[in-house]
This record gives sequence, C-alpha cells and structure tokens, in this order.
Amino acid sequence: MFDIKVLPTLFKSLIGLLPTSCVVCGRDSQNCYNLCHVCEAELPWIQRSCPVCGIDRIGQSQIVDTCGSCLLNPPPFTSCNGIFHYVSPIDKLLTDFKFNARFEVGFALSNILSKYMQRYYLNSKKPDLILPVPLHRNRLRQRGFNQAIEIAKVVSRLCHIPLSKSAIMKIRDTSPQTELGTARARKLNLRGAFSVANPAILKNVKSVALIDDVVTTMATVTALSKVLQSHGISRIDVWCLARANR
Repeated sequence: MFDIKVLPTLFKSLIGLLPTSCVVCGRDSQNCYNLCHVCEAELPWIQRSCPVCGIDRIGQSQIVDTCGSCLLNPPPFTSCNGIFHYVSPIDKLLTDFKFNARFEVGFALSNILSKYMQRYYLNSKKPDLILPVPLHRNRLRQRGFNQAIEIAKVVSRLCHIPLSKSAIMKIRDTSPQTELGTARARKLNLRGAFSVANPAILKNVKSVALIDDVVTTMATVTALSKVLQSHGISRIDVWCLARANR
C-alpha cells in the first residue's frame, strides 16, 4: 500500500524534472512553480490591511490603518500578514492542497509567500526561527502531512530562516474551528491545546514567524502566541497564504 507520507518528498524530487502546468488555467506556467504570470497577477491579492491583525481595510476611510479591534484589544502577536483573500480561486486551491495532496499548489503559493516575506524583511531583522502551526497527531495521521510544515519548508529555504518542526505541538485533538459558531466557543476549544514540546529549541529565540495556510478568526494563532510569549518570545509575526474575513 502506498504511503501518502512520502508524497511531499517525492513531489519535491520531481518538481525540477517535470514541465509545470499552471494550477489555475492549466497552460504551461513558464515559471519555476506551477502558476503562470497572468493567473498569478489576477489572484485576489490583499492590497490594504490592518498591520496588526491583517484584516481587509479596503474601502475604510479611517486615518489610522490599525483597525478598531486591534486598537481596543491588541492581540498577543505582533503582526498577521496574509497574501491573498480567502476567495476564489485561492479557497479551492488551498482545499485541494490540504485535502487532496496537491503539493504543486502548496509549492507555488509558498514561493509567492517567500518573495513577499523577503521584501518585508529587506530593511528589518528577520525572525530568529520559523514555526509551522502544528497538527494533533490524530489529524496528522489522517491527512498524512501538515500543510503548514510544507509551506514553512519552502519559506525557510528561500528566506534563509531556520525552521523547527518540533518546538511546539498540539496536545489536544480539538474540534475543527470551522464547525464552531461563536468566538467564545472557538476560544474555549483551543484552551490548553498547544504546548512547547522542546523548550531548548526556543532558548535565546526572541522572534518567530508563525506559519499557517489560512487565518480566519485568529483563535489558533492567538492561542499559540500566548504559549510562545510565556516562553520569552517577544515578537511573533504570523504569516499565512490567505487571510479570511472574520
């Protein structure tokens, strides 16, 4: 029986050998990843967002870019940065990546995220460490891979930032956040769900980039950020491929 866990490694070994078809239009991408330049330009890029939580600010006339929620109740992380709105075709692409093992989708979008992060940190200090949002072992066993780790691997290699896959872990198998209807329920669902598995890895680490595929309500990255703060991490930059509206 074929083991799906070998697919990420297998795909990366083949990616330089196979012609790349655009994951949106299907034509030759003429690119080093599976997105043609036309489709990449037409993706739902986030143009203006709150610099703290990353929520869309287009059409809002406030003088201050920071949204009212972050001004009144700042989150425990420093910033949340999404590249795309979680709408078509990004929503379907990420669903295919996560649930249908479309690693070429993840690789393409991770390359774009890496380019964005390189520009972001061009004139400022890079994070000391990249941390992918962990999955519980039961969910990892079902899916066969953690999409956040696959994204983080690409980002780490292209941005030259160290990556740890074992510093943090999810210790409770929680209900999917999308199944919970209220902010209170989502918050309670993640209470005590994460822990630092290896404190030695975080020794002398003051800033991290927390990587996930999609950020929606911020409940997951908020819970993780509080755990990281308790271990001396003073700057937490959240990075995601897509930022969904609350």
